[in-house]
Amino acid sequence: MDTAPMGTPLRTDGKPGWVAIALIAAFVLGAIGMFAIGARLVTRSPGPDVSAIAVVPFSEIDSAPGNASPGALFATQLADAVSKAPGFHLVQRPHAATLIEGRVLASGNRISVAVWLVRASDRRALWSQHYEFGAQDAAAVQDEIVRAVASALHLRPGASAPN
Repeated sequence: MDTAPMGTPLRTDGKPGWVAIALIAAFVLGAIGMFAIGARLVTRSPGPDVSAIAVVPFSEIDSAPGNASPGALFATQLADAVSKAPGFHLVQRPHAATLIEGRVLASGNRISVAVWLVRASDRRALWSQHYEFGAQDAAAVQDEIVRAVASALHLRPGASAPN
């Protein structure tokens, strides 16, 4: 058996870099494998369930004194429409990933509503719209809001979170 004294370099029969090349190749292949596994985990990890939504009571602008609160009534009816819509999970505000908020101005038989959708975690606006309509059309407008919110969240009936 060949043994070299301490401090004497070992001979590799004229191929001094083969071990280094093999180690570098193993390291590169390992790094590529770790990257591929990590990328899969990142794309497959679920985000917050955007279908978990809360309808916040709407504020009111110049509501006539003595009348029922148009903001609270509109928000309650909108929450009912959301709860019946497929693909949504109506939850209390602390558990919501997204919030529907708005402002209502009722003047006689006419209603003006500004409504917006925000991400609960950072209050980022995801969608907003303004509607003006007669009081008799409130249910149709609420249904339109539900459809627009579903579209903004990329929800389909029966779906929970976008892919």
